[in-house]
Amino acid sequence: MKKKLLALLLVGCMVFSMTACGNKEESAETNENAATEESAQIDTSALGTSKLTELGEYKGLSYKPMDTTVTDEEVEAEIQYMVANSFIKNQQDVATETSVVNIDYEGKKDGVAFQGGTAQGTELDLANSHFIKGFAESIVGMKVGETKDCPMTFPEDYHTADLAGADVVFTITVNECWERVPAELNDEFAQSKGYDTVDALYAGIRELYETTLLQEAEADAEYQVLTKVIANSTFELNEDEVNLYINDLKSQYEQSASYYGYDLETYVGMATGMSFNEFETQCREIAVYRIQCPLIQKAIAEAEGLEVTDEIYQEKAEAYMEYYGFETVEDLEAAYTKDTVIAQVTADLAVDFLMEHAEVEEN
Repeated sequence: MKKKLLALLLVGCMVFSMTACGNKEESAETNENAATEESAQIDTSALGTSKLTELGEYKGLSYKPMDTTVTDEEVEAEIQYMVANSFIKNQQDVATETSVVNIDYEGKKDGVAFQGGTAQGTELDLANSHFIKGFAESIVGMKVGETKDCPMTFPEDYHTADLAGADVVFTITVNECWERVPAELNDEFAQSKGYDTVDALYAGIRELYETTLLQEAEADAEYQVLTKVIANSTFELNEDEVNLYINDLKSQYEQSASYYGYDLETYVGMATGMSFNEFETQCREIAVYRIQCPLIQKAIAEAEGLEVTDEIYQEKAEAYMEYYGFETVEDLEAAYTKDTVIAQVTADLAVDFLMEHAEVEEN
């Protein structure tokens, strides 16, 4: 769980996190429209209103390095997990109770489409569906290419008040249908994962683990040092800004939950292993960190006179460009603005400075 939280913290600390201009495409047009409407209604005037009132000690702070040893048991466990969770698609013409289907659907109440009730290309395991009662059952017996109107009723305790106990009609189209046949560990399986042989798969997974652990170790060390600087410093936090960051994080989970057909609480439990109360507590911790971290980084950069030269900017911007999937630095700047990219480069320079002046704790 600590690693999950740490990953969220480190992603959240990116300056880009609250300044994106919506360059990611949604899978369903209705989700995209809803997200656009929601974004237009969000009051972001509180952004940047929290303050760092005193920068505490930031040089010579210590961190405990992570163990980056990769064991044979870890590699074996990962490969067995891959096999256990991999299946061969056995195409079907008609959906059965154990089929997996790819569907389009549109839900209507009193003849009018309701928010969150429309999607295209959704994959659904009919034997393990978390859609409302009657949804998966209505698909059983449908043929590939068939479209059918399926009446059903939302539960009385459904979390959306307008839909609780409501009679609706879902128009469902089956695009593809298949059954999952368990995979076997052989060269064919290895090739499906991008390796020529089973031996190459084992070597590749070990290398991937080693690379990932080194990245995690670097991130964990930075997190340890940054949290010590934060603890040494004082802030004036604006609760409105904190709530903006909390809602931003929750909205990411809500979008994922909607995409996979779960309510937020169920999805949170599956994705993080946390209770919903724990999730809300950690959302606040992450939100506060996401506010404090850039304030600390900016203050250190100013105190140490860390300058973003053209050469440094180009090097860092190209790295961001690749990470975020842009074709050119200009595309990155168009999506986030050049000032935002400069702010992120400055933040990175501050972290580099911190780590250069940090000390490793002895075991």
